[in-house]
Amino acid sequence: MKMVIAAMAVCALAGVATAGASGLINTIVDLDVAGSSADGSLGGSEYGNGAFAYTGGGSGFGGSVGGGTIRFDSDNTNLYIGFSNGAVGLGNLVTIFLNTRAGGHTDASMFDAADGGRRVSTNLSANVDDLFAPEFLPDFSLVFSSGFGVLFELQSNAPINFISNAGNAGDDAFREFVIPLATLGITGGLASNIDFFVAYISDTSFGSNESIPAGPINQGGNPGFDGPSAGYGNYNRFTTVPTPGALALLGLSGLVATRRRRA
Repeated sequence: MKMVIAAMAVCALAGVATAGASGLINTIVDLDVAGSSADGSLGGSEYGNGAFAYTGGGSGFGGSVGGGTIRFDSDNTNLYIGFSNGAVGLGNLVTIFLNTRAGGHTDASMFDAADGGRRVSTNLSANVDDLFAPEFLPDFSLVFSSGFGVLFELQSNAPINFISNAGNAGDDAFREFVIPLATLGITGGLASNIDFFVAYISDTSFGSNESIPAGPINQGGNPGFDGPSAGYGNYNRFTTVPTPGALALLGLSGLVATRRRRA
């Protein structure tokens, strides 16, 4: 319990420090070695007793993502992701971009149109190259809609790699996924940052103005096939600390100080 309380305190500090900022918006640190069940049901004790949650903005496709909530949790082995739909139904593709290791890719460097999941992973707004924060270079995408969920490893100038169905469970109202940390290039026992943002895109890559976290893209209309896009300049961070001993490697006080400097 003490570890969860500590993580909640860091989350609160980070949120206050970055109000109105661009780039990295919110950091949540998971100091609890217990993960979530990933059974498709949201339990009250999961995801840091509800504290490990992120929200966004925009309602162009009905508010499923813009009015929704995404939750992260971790243990020594897995990353758990839970998504609460902010609207009725899930008619388009929720796309979660994950930056978990050195290197990565940009929207402009990728294109794979073999199916809808690959299209939205490599080209968020059809013929428009969407802008990411300069320091955000994703390595993976988790794409899901009604009845399916797929994890891809991103590639530049090449077809992206199918990894797995990510162990998805639940329904349109609440979905859960479990991804081995090793799959994401995260070494067991080490504190690691997982940077991410969430987009909501049609199967044909017609973008919406919805995102988690909120950002400039929420202010305009839905990016069309050749229309303007404000880009995805904001992202969130989930820091997994799989074992208590890894806390020393994280340097928690230094993390909070860094977050304050970003304000």
